[in-house]
Amino acid sequence: MTQRRKSRLVFRVYALTAGLAVAIMIALLVLPRYTRGARYLEPQAALVQFLVDRWSLKNPKEFDESLRRIEPRLRGKLTIYAHDGRMLRTQGEVLDAPSEAEQDQLVAGKWALSYGRIVVRSDDATMVGVYEPNRPGFPWDFVLPLGAGVLAVVGAASVWFARRLARPLDALAVAARTFGAGDMAARANLRSDDEIGEVGQAFDAMAERTAIVLKQQRQLMADVSHELRTPLARIRVALELVVEDPVAASDVLADVSGDLDEIDQLIGDILTTARLDVGTELRTEPHPVAELAARAAQRFAKQHPRRVLECDGPRRLDDGGGGEVEIDCDAVLLRRALDNLLDNAVKYSDAAHPVQLAVTPNGTMVAFEVVDRGVGMSADELENAFTPFWRADSSRARKTGGVGLGLALARRIARAHGGDVTLRSSPGKGTTARLEVPLGAATNRNGAATSRS
Repeated sequence: MTQRRKSRLVFRVYALTAGLAVAIMIALLVLPRYTRGARYLEPQAALVQFLVDRWSLKNPKEFDESLRRIEPRLRGKLTIYAHDGRMLRTQGEVLDAPSEAEQDQLVAGKWALSYGRIVVRSDDATMVGVYEPNRPGFPWDFVLPLGAGVLAVVGAASVWFARRLARPLDALAVAARTFGAGDMAARANLRSDDEIGEVGQAFDAMAERTAIVLKQQRQLMADVSHELRTPLARIRVALELVVEDPVAASDVLADVSGDLDEIDQLIGDILTTARLDVGTELRTEPHPVAELAARAAQRFAKQHPRRVLECDGPRRLDDGGGGEVEIDCDAVLLRRALDNLLDNAVKYSDAAHPVQLAVTPNGTMVAFEVVDRGVGMSADELENAFTPFWRADSSRARKTGGVGLGLALARRIARAHGGDVTLRSSPGKGTTARLEVPLGAATNRNGAATSRS
């Protein structure tokens, strides 16, 4: 099949190139030789008019003798008429006398030209010549060898070009079929600087992104399965103990609510990520910044009773005129983003160190900064920190848990509001997560203003 496709490609390239070559050759031969319009006849008309002028000055005997000498070299038909319309002499068949239109042209000039026909008059207007040049024969002895040589060169060039074109296309087709069959490592690996190279490199980039997405999806399934298995197992144990010994199960039942909250948060993060990925419009309302921060602090105290949260700003925010600073936002989503940043700080810092929350309006933006003094991240880890389902610690036996959605979801929420989330971190010194959103109307991910609910 591959060889057959190559043969078809060679034939198509050859047919196109050969057709163009033949058309150019025909045009070069036909246009100057077979276009018998007036503009191409002017040089011949000048010669015929010169002869007619000379013949008009000769006596009949000299005229006949001169015409007999020139007739073998005329390369056309010539008829000479007197001014009164009498035919004086003809070489070959008799040509038609000048028409009225041609006679009108001879009044203003010395010749009248039409397709394949020349009519001239002498200076003394006593003689009119009508001349039709012969159509030259086709130069087969020149054209046939030239055409054969051109077609041979075109054929060799077509084979070379088609093969040069077919190799990268075959490599791209093989890579596409292999990738479609499930081999995520298949790549075209085309390194040329032409358009085919660009297509190959675009395919490789697409394949790389697709492989990453599929890997993340598989990792998501594994992570979600693991994260759900642990709390569900504890809930099952608690229910079995309730059936067997309700008194002994009282301590275990106390943790069921926390397990359900953990499952609920995991599912909520996944659904919220999917909602933002499909571009669902935000439903925004004005909310005081201080209230958002206060609600986040209250949830932190409830979820992490053994940790200390130092708040800076929530009770002292105003717009400079005595009113509270407000932002148009989806309060539920924005609180989830802030909660994720706080939970992340708790996971990766020691209980002996407090977590800090600072809220600061800055021009047209308001910034929520969450600071911890935990393990921190390296530069390489910072580059991947916002990749969904990515975690610096891939071990399933770690204490932190989670599937790597917290930071990615927080950034999606911030960008859906027209803001962003950024990180500053150093290994062993902690991390500062900064969530910024505009004080004005919220915007969706494409930059368009969203409607209020």
